[in-house]
Amino acid sequence: MKQNIINELGALAIGSRMRRLHDALSRDASKIYEEYELQFDIKYFPIFYLISRRKQIGIMDIAEELSLTHPAIIHLAKELEKKGYIESITAPEDQRKRMLRLSAKGKKSLPSFEKVWEKIGQLNQLLFEQQHQLLQTLDAIEQTLDEKSYYRRFQDTLK
Repeated sequence: MKQNIINELGALAIGSRMRRLHDALSRDASKIYEEYELQFDIKYFPIFYLISRRKQIGIMDIAEELSLTHPAIIHLAKELEKKGYIESITAPEDQRKRMLRLSAKGKKSLPSFEKVWEKIGQLNQLLFEQQHQLLQTLDAIEQTLDEKSYYRRFQDTLK
């Protein structure tokens, strides 16, 4: 790996390194989706995958399950709807509640997505679990931060 200031900063730049890794994975995942003729950005993956597994799910339920904000889910859902992969319907039991489900295009594309996801999953398993146990480390860090936020920990260092 080429040495640069971000690498030299070590733990101080952990967020920057994670962002750089995310950007590299996103770039290549976009190429993979293009090769399968899927107009898809990886930012849609969690919501699209969840909808594909739940068949029909409410915005609030998605936000809760993915630990994302309600406005973030609405934004992603609108983009996915524009691309034609999902559709919005009103819940039969509550006309104010919006439910999301796969559209005809989403259902038709799902086998191609699943093929890509299987291959990406295998690759990620090799890259991140077997060699470096990154996923287990991320789980542990997220658990730790759930117990006490990063901000609170920082505030404690000032005392």
